[in-house]
Amino acid sequence: MHAINGFIFGNLPSPVMTAGERVRWYVLGMGNEKDIHTAHWHGKTLRWAGRHTDVVEVFPGSMATADMVADNPGTWLLHCHVADHLRAGMMATYTIR
Repeated sequence: MHAINGFIFGNLPSPVMTAGERVRWYVLGMGNEKDIHTAHWHGKTLRWAGRHTDVVEVFPGSMATADMVADNPGTWLLHCHVADHLRAGMMATYTIR
C-alpha cells in the first residue's frame, strides 16, 4: 500500500485552508527505487523549483517545499500520478473554504 501521512484511499482528514491563505506544502519521498512519486494537486497550481506547476516529483529520500495561494474554493483531490501508487491508496483530499 502507498499512503499520504499514513492514510490510504482518501482517509486522510482533509487539510482545510481559507480562501486567500498562503499555504506551504512539505513533501517527503520514502521507500526504495520503486517509490518515485509525482504528487498532483487538482484545482490549484503551486510555486515549486522556480515554476508554477500542479505536479511535484519526489524521489526516495528526498524532500520538496511548494507554496500555494488557496484561491479556488472547493474540495480537491491530491494524489500520486504513478498508476500503481494511486491504485494502492495514495490519494487524499484538501479543502479550500
